[in-house]
Amino acid sequence: MKRHRLVERQHPIFSPIGFTSTFILVAGLSLYIWFTGGRAFNPGNLSALNARGEEVGGFLSHADFQDACTQCHAPFKGIEAARCQNCHTNVADQQRRGAGLHSRFANVTRCADCHQEHKGENFDQAAAAEHDFDHSVTGFSLAEHELDYAGAPLTCTICHSPQSAVAMDAAICQDCHKQEKPDFMQTHLADFGADCLACHDGLDTLADFTLEDHAQSFALTGLHAETTCAGCHNAGIFEGTPADCVSCHAEPDQHRGLFGVDCAACHTPDGWAPATLDPAIFDHARDTGFSLARHVANYDQTPFTCDGCHTGPQFAFAVADCAACHGEADAAFMTAHVAQFGDDCLSCHDGADRMSNFDHAIVWPLEGQHAAADCVGCHQAQVFAGTPRDCVACHAEPALHAGLFGLDCAACHTPAAWQPARLMHHTFPLTHGDEGEIPCATCHTTTFD
Repeated sequence: MKRHRLVERQHPIFSPIGFTSTFILVAGLSLYIWFTGGRAFNPGNLSALNARGEEVGGFLSHADFQDACTQCHAPFKGIEAARCQNCHTNVADQQRRGAGLHSRFANVTRCADCHQEHKGENFDQAAAAEHDFDHSVTGFSLAEHELDYAGAPLTCTICHSPQSAVAMDAAICQDCHKQEKPDFMQTHLADFGADCLACHDGLDTLADFTLEDHAQSFALTGLHAETTCAGCHNAGIFEGTPADCVSCHAEPDQHRGLFGVDCAACHTPDGWAPATLDPAIFDHARDTGFSLARHVANYDQTPFTCDGCHTGPQFAFAVADCAACHGEADAAFMTAHVAQFGDDCLSCHDGADRMSNFDHAIVWPLEGQHAAADCVGCHQAQVFAGTPRDCVACHAEPALHAGLFGLDCAACHTPAAWQPARLMHHTFPLTHGDEGEIPCATCHTTTFD
């Protein structure tokens, strides 16, 4: 029986043929990956859409670097924001400056959270990002901009043009609102300018802003209710508007430096006059005891101002200023008047000039010798109230008839003169002996002492 020689079979992998086949396969795949840029691992084509038609980083769309995966992907790490920003330098600039849309996102370093890819050449990345986009991060909410004035849905392109999907032209706001409220917008633009976003946040916090709302910051009562917004908020600036009066109302020259700048201590929003004080209406005659009835105009007919008399700090008043002012008009009279009565003018005068054209006869007739008497003869130390009216208060009883006739001087004497005296009432006839009225010494032979 013929024997055949047994041939040893080679290992299917670790044989020359196996090694050669494996090498050819790996080399082929490597070359394919090298020349296709990793297309073998590509989950889908990149978008070829470019709404603005502008190059970014030297490319018109992501499809231009379809096979250059490392443009966005780092080996074993995935998408890196830094690689995206190599082309999208505006995003990097916004993050660096802390301004712009991409400076407001918490996930700004995770580009793929908003911007998806590998969805095909016709995939609209912008539309996909807008679908879940929270517009409030821009500082402008769309809560009140879901529908236009006609009730139709507002789309992004109503406010944002395709050429500038992020930037917002304020003229678009104006054009839209002018169609609905032309008169209001004309006044509004004149008062606050065209930068709508400087005041409005899309929630329309100012659209239904009432006087009650404003009162939380500043009550618009009295004449303040008639003022325009621009009257206090210059250039459309609302934040930090001062609430103190002097910021809008300059201190008038009439009381500059006298009352301070707390205008509300005397004035109310109902009007500059009348002034109020604590908080009743201020009446100079009642509250100070001095009427301004005869101090409306000065000697030269110029109006009196508060600081005309109150020349000291914080409304201080020096009574000597009265004599100084009146002395300029009539120096001779004032010199004599001050010498006679002193310079405490308010001890006699109350502003209504109660001493001017005073009829002394109402209190005490100045007749006879009394007409020539000086005021200080009866009114010592310029004290007028309570001056006694009986004769003996000024004329001491003479020793001649002390204790004989009593103190009713007017029973015998008149203001014309001390003598002759005339006895008005005598119980014994003074025509004794039919000789007419006889002298006292006829019967009273001794002296009256």
